[in-house]
Amino acid sequence: MRLSTIAFRNVRRHLSRSALLLLAITVSVGIVTSLFLVTRSAERDLADRTDEYGPNIVVVPRSKDLPLAYGGVELGNLTYDVQPLHMGDLAKIRNIKNKENINRVAPKLVEVGEVGGRRVLVVGVQWPEELGIKKWWHIQGTTPAGPDDVLVGLNAATALGLAPGESMELEGEPFRVAGVLEATGTQEDDLVFADLARVQNLWQRGDELSFIEVSAWCSTCPIETINAQISAEMPYARVSAVLKAVESRAILIGQFRLFSLILSGLMVLVGCLIVLTTTLGGVRERRGEIGIFRAVGYRRRHIFQTIVLENLVLALVGGSFGIGIAVAASGPVAKLVAGVRQSMAPTPAILMLALVVSLVVVGAASLYPAWQASRLSPTLAMKRI
Repeated sequence: MRLSTIAFRNVRRHLSRSALLLLAITVSVGIVTSLFLVTRSAERDLADRTDEYGPNIVVVPRSKDLPLAYGGVELGNLTYDVQPLHMGDLAKIRNIKNKENINRVAPKLVEVGEVGGRRVLVVGVQWPEELGIKKWWHIQGTTPAGPDDVLVGLNAATALGLAPGESMELEGEPFRVAGVLEATGTQEDDLVFADLARVQNLWQRGDELSFIEVSAWCSTCPIETINAQISAEMPYARVSAVLKAVESRAILIGQFRLFSLILSGLMVLVGCLIVLTTTLGGVRERRGEIGIFRAVGYRRRHIFQTIVLENLVLALVGGSFGIGIAVAASGPVAKLVAGVRQSMAPTPAILMLALVVSLVVVGAASLYPAWQASRLSPTLAMKRI
């Protein structure tokens, strides 16, 4: 009789023990696999949301600075050899090799204007791109709907006495205050945001730009690669990563990954202990049976292989059930618990890896009980008859 046949029959004969092990393996594999799939989806979703939250690349004109001093007095720096950016540069950014990683490209032109006799900084923007990249903005009033609408920072609105819906003149041209930005705690509180084309025409700057903010998806491509590709397309510009955004994203994802690894490790440990204790208990209950096998000529390695094979059969069945449950449950769990907008479908390679890992873990947890069973003396059979 082959060892595999004995193992299958023993699984059927000891239904209570087999059912307990099968349930433990199914639950452990299901939880660990679900946690892995949820974590994988949550990591990708977190990376995408972090990439969406503001710019992570800034493109500015490349220039040279010359420090000035006269009579031992520092007069600051003289900036020269400045090549301004232009609207055509937006297409260059959009057409880099990893263009699918570009989320938003928000051009800006900064000028000093006059409103009601006060000097203010005016920033020309493209509203769809700017509102898409500044998701933290809270507007009192309405979002701009046309080229004559402006948004005013809270400090600027207070100083100028402006409120949503009022009219104002900027450089002698009429505009409507569509909304006032709630306090952001940054320089944006002191700015006036207007339509980019209107600002370019008002100051006769053609298609010039002061700088460009870029929001890039960095979860599938390192930000350094995107920087290098933009720099290659625009050698006359200085491309810089907003390190704070990149570092914050890395910290958040790292903490989430560490939490999932610790929890998965605990679940694997619990599953191993259940397999170990249940198999040891089964060996003690079957001492007479094992002794008979030894008495009729089965070697220690045969007993060892039989015990391990029994558990591997249960691991194959329980692991398959657990993985099936995980695949069905991971999507709803990711959306309910982690707030994931769209869960990632597991690949066949990941599912196969999960099954192989479950077999390896159960096999490893079965080694000590199998070794104990193989050490039993044939004389125990006579005592149990």
